[in-house]
Amino acid sequence: MENRVLATVNDVEITSDIMNKTIEQLPPERRGYFDSEFGKKQLLDQLVNFELVNAFGLEIGVDKDQAYRTQLEQAEKEIRFNTTMNKIMSTITVTDEEAQQIYNEHPEKYKGQEVIRASHILVDSEELAVDILKKINEDGMAFEDAAMEFSSCPSKEQGGDLGEFGRGMMVPEFETAAFALDKDEMTQLPVRSQFGYHIIKTTDKKGVESASFDEVRDQVKGQMLQEKQMEYYTKLLTELREKYNVDVK
Repeated sequence: MENRVLATVNDVEITSDIMNKTIEQLPPERRGYFDSEFGKKQLLDQLVNFELVNAFGLEIGVDKDQAYRTQLEQAEKEIRFNTTMNKIMSTITVTDEEAQQIYNEHPEKYKGQEVIRASHILVDSEELAVDILKKINEDGMAFEDAAMEFSSCPSKEQGGDLGEFGRGMMVPEFETAAFALDKDEMTQLPVRSQFGYHIIKTTDKKGVESASFDEVRDQVKGQMLQEKQMEYYTKLLTELREKYNVDVK
């Protein structure tokens, strides 16, 4: 895309590239506003105002003030620090072979996200819930039939089946009980929540076994990269303290 000159202030050009880079630096929720013509006009006005104040600052000699020079020196140091860190850290890498070796040593550390499938029977009273448990445990009534007959939840039409879900998707009392059950195990006491009393049956569990290396390759490499970078940074600081004069008062 052509880099167009949008305005000139005291011989300083404000281009479309400058405007686009300014928009890119904004928080994501604000960028959309400047996609409109009205938004871009407002931003251009702000950039013009910015250059006008800068020009006036030079006219009144702000660049010769000690406070200005101190801030400028500090800003330069920060830019130099960040550029140096980016340069040296970009030389540190982690290969697939290194990551594979770490994974092979402790595969149990890389479990997938735990997901379960559960069914429930929801009723208004604890007494009814206890009675339903008795019908299932002692009278041999199928869980699905009990759900269809007694449950007040719309899931009763599917025999109480709620489908698959992960942590954080159900109310805490329900989640704690459901995830604590083994596959095909049912709660033996009613579980109370803000919705009523639940009888819960966990019908499937996934993600409790270790994920494959291919599934967690990026995660392993990311963790290793952070560790290698920190190790290098710590070693570098030790060497630099010996190389340059450091006098802490």
